[in-house]
Amino acid sequence: MAPLALRALIFGLYAALAYAMFFLVPSDTNVLWLALWFALGLGFAGQLVFDWRRSLGFWVVVGRTSLALLVIAAALVLLWVETVICVAMILPIAILVAVAGIALTRLLLERFESRNRLCAALLALPLVLPVIDMPAPGIEEVISVTTVVTIAAPVAEVRALAENVSDIAADERPWTLTHNVLRAPRPLSATTRNGIRHARWTKGVRFEEHLLPGPDLAWRFAFPEPGLMRALDPRISPTGPEVVMLEGRYVFEPSGPAGTRVSLTTTYRLDTPINPYLKPWGHLLLNDMHNAVLHVIAKRAEAAS
Repeated sequence: MAPLALRALIFGLYAALAYAMFFLVPSDTNVLWLALWFALGLGFAGQLVFDWRRSLGFWVVVGRTSLALLVIAAALVLLWVETVICVAMILPIAILVAVAGIALTRLLLERFESRNRLCAALLALPLVLPVIDMPAPGIEEVISVTTVVTIAAPVAEVRALAENVSDIAADERPWTLTHNVLRAPRPLSATTRNGIRHARWTKGVRFEEHLLPGPDLAWRFAFPEPGLMRALDPRISPTGPEVVMLEGRYVFEPSGPAGTRVSLTTTYRLDTPINPYLKPWGHLLLNDMHNAVLHVIAKRAEAAS
């Protein structure tokens, strides 16, 4: 086996060990906070495994480490361990944090050249974090994403179709980046019974929307079986601590002689160290989900008018 291939194998084994630690993390731990620590550890490993003696340039080590991370991410997706959408979201920030880990390790190797054991000890840092009760810094924010469309149909008809969305056929689905490229689950149906909308998405996703009093069609999200949301992300629950899905709301307003302006809003709470990075992803995901539903409602309402 070539030395470089052997080093890549060692890096892969370390990454697998670090990844396995996720399964020891208590359910109320901020997983994204730990993921950043693990990414930093992979930066340590990238420098120590691929260039222990600092004979290579910084960007050569970054390139090899990034390539190794891409291969590992692809393997996790192919083995159905992680979702495409989850990998697409976390991989760019993980590579950036790993680059910081590489830079830190090179600095330490230069400063303590005769004490390489000190640098090797860095590899243990991400592996012990799951057993340490370490506070996770975060930026708690309540975020709302709103999508607006105008439908050429009366308000009553549009509202009735929104309250009960029968099974969406494949040819009714619009193209979206998150559904067609990143393979995220997409809305399939929603039926209202006794004040509860029962939402079904593809890939087995199921949850409830408990209707709220008032003139709008509004609800509070409920997840009686959180395990059914795993197709979105295997470890991040919609009930927190990183993301908490709060409420959804349709607002129907007359537009013109026989039209309806529909606003669909989803509100959630985000509490992570990387909120500024994740908010655009949340906007993309929710806007695509909104459009997937509103497109179907509009087509059905306009066809019936």
